[in-house]
Amino acid sequence: MSSDWAREMAKLLRSGATMLSYSCPECGSPLFRLKSGEIWCARCQKRVIILREGEDEAAVVQRELLWENLEGAILRKLSRLSGLLSEEEEPERIREIAESISTLLTSLQRLRRLKK
Repeated sequence: MSSDWAREMAKLLRSGATMLSYSCPECGSPLFRLKSGEIWCARCQKRVIILREGEDEAAVVQRELLWENLEGAILRKLSRLSGLLSEEEEPERIREIAESISTLLTSLQRLRRLKK
């Protein structure tokens, strides 16, 4: 075991990742579930998708891309609203922006829960 990727594995564990009983299909290294719910290979330095028996690979990849696109869209909206909020002076408009931010944060939280 190379000390570089052994250090990477230790770093993942210290950051709260969980070592799984599955191994990477490419290198055979143990896989880790990150706090975000993603499955990660420390040796290959890339994300791994585990298919359940009978699952269609294309459908799983498409679903994962959909989740990522949706999460990215929510994060971009949050960033934009954050900028608007910091510049806004009118109390009613501040309330509207804050409500929108709250709704987006709730949506992001639900999305991340569903991804796991």
